[in-house]
Amino acid sequence: MYNNKNFLRNEQHFFDDFEFVNGQVLENARVSYGFIGTPKYDEDGNITNAILFCHNFQGDYSTITDFGPLTGENKVFNKDDYFFISITSLGFHGSVCPSESELKRDFPGYSIDDLVNFQRRLLREKFPNIKKLKGIFGYSLGGYIALSWAINFPDEMDFIIHMKSSYKVQGYKYVYAKLSNEIIILVSQIHYLMNFSSNHICKMSNDDIDFSIENLMEEILFYDIFDIKACNDFILTVNLEEDLDKIKCKTLIIGVNNTNYYVPEYDSIPIHEAIKHSEYILLDVDKPNDLDYLNKIEVDIKRFVDSV
Repeated sequence: MYNNKNFLRNEQHFFDDFEFVNGQVLENARVSYGFIGTPKYDEDGNITNAILFCHNFQGDYSTITDFGPLTGENKVFNKDDYFFISITSLGFHGSVCPSESELKRDFPGYSIDDLVNFQRRLLREKFPNIKKLKGIFGYSLGGYIALSWAINFPDEMDFIIHMKSSYKVQGYKYVYAKLSNEIIILVSQIHYLMNFSSNHICKMSNDDIDFSIENLMEEILFYDIFDIKACNDFILTVNLEEDLDKIKCKTLIIGVNNTNYYVPEYDSIPIHEAIKHSEYILLDVDKPNDLDYLNKIEVDIKRFVDSV
């Protein structure tokens, strides 16, 4: 089953039915997921080194490949020492979502607990020999999922890493999600551009900005309006503030500076302060893609992981 540690293998699985927290049920619910790396087993045949990856708003199971600087040979999460599972989240293209069902606008509203239960169910059905995750890595939107996993199932992982994310939707995040339900395509463009660093966007010419927006329009054509609407509705409900003290596992919070959407002062640092045993590091970036700078914090991440 796991015969090539360096190849991200994609598979599909179908739940006979999946029940949402609100009681609604979807039948024959598809899950798209991938796995890569080398599983290690204990004497009972259980995998002991599995790390679950939770992707961002524009991602899916394959987004884990963007973290090559951390997963390559001799890196902190090299594929000889760890076994990664990456699941396309409920509501996102590839897994069951509004655009791929006949329900469209009537697709059940989902909560953060539904996203966690969706992943947990997949692990139980396809990887029953994972009794406990080594860790969960949540990036952007996936950071909320990682926190919720640790809140609801505190004994099912050794650590979580929460990168460029938050614990509740407030401020700009609330405004973007709220307005995008009214002018969804335009605000999706703004949401995309807000991921550019402050320094970068201020140095761009108007022609460069126009070019970025035109390119984004082509990209948005691949995103169904009902998927975006459902995700925005979900985002408006997220608030884990009162439950952060339930997290028992070791926690690493990675803030990213020079951004307008996830601001360390309001998003990352409050989590660190609320979880007494957590650690916090800041990734200093200057250009749009913060993942290009992962090498700057690799040593810090390795130190954290080795301490678990």
